Amino acid sequence: DLVLGPGLRAASTLEIEPKDRPDEFIAYTIDVEQAVQMAFENRPELAAAHKQIERDTINLQFAKNQRLPGLDLQGSYRIDGLSGFANPVDNPFSGPNDIDLGPWEDSIGRDGESWTIRGLFSIPVPNRSARRTVSKTEIELRRSETQLRQGEQRIILEVRKAARDLLAAQEGIEAADTARKAAAEQLRAEKIRLEYGESTPFSVLQREEDYVDRETELISAYRVYRSSATNLDRAQGTILRNRNIKIDQVSALR
Repeated sequence: DLVLGPGLRAASTLEIEPKDRPDEFIAYTIDVEQAVQMAFENRPELAAAHKQIERDTINLQFAKNQRLPGLDLQGSYRIDGLSGFANPVDNPFSGPNDIDLGPWEDSIGRDGESWTIRGLFSIPVPNRSARRTVSKTEIELRRSETQLRQGEQRIILEVRKAARDLLAAQEGIEAADTARKAAAEQLRAEKIRLEYGESTPFSVLQREEDYVDRETELISAYRVYRSSATNLDRAQGTILRNRNIKIDQVSALR
């Protein structure tokens, strides 16, 4: 449905050719310190935590500034003017006055102008509210810093675990492959013995079952290896980059 979409029919055929072979094995040499540093640079939750610390730092600076005395300078400039017809003032029943003060363009400055400047100096006493705000903001900043350290510790644990799992998965592939080769050799030897009458078909079937079991274990080892490699990419925050996926280039889902 995801591939064909509306073109999906009952008789539709689809052949998938994977670009990567699942049995390809690359032995990784993992530098845990470098992997952790990469995770610190790429994990989005750490970037969000750093931004939160920046916001809390700015809020703390603002809260501390509110405790200080203030000096405000205020100024105003005003122009008075008149235009149009004046309202009747002598006799409200005599109709509109005929005095014409002209259009509004001529009103600027007709009645004069004025300006004022004043300074306001204030000292907050005792300003308990501002001090409480500073204490609250300091606690919020310490909490954000603690959450950042906890996030870094959690990421370190995730990277270390993912690295151990990947190394164990690589060793599991080697062990499973060795066991499969041994089972294949035992099966070959049992078939030769059967040809010379020194074995039975039942023994050959048992060796075949052992060989199939070792093949199944090898396939499972490859699956664990792939999952472990993906988990390490996720822990490092590089799972999208390693697959050449850019968020701004991803189209919207149907």
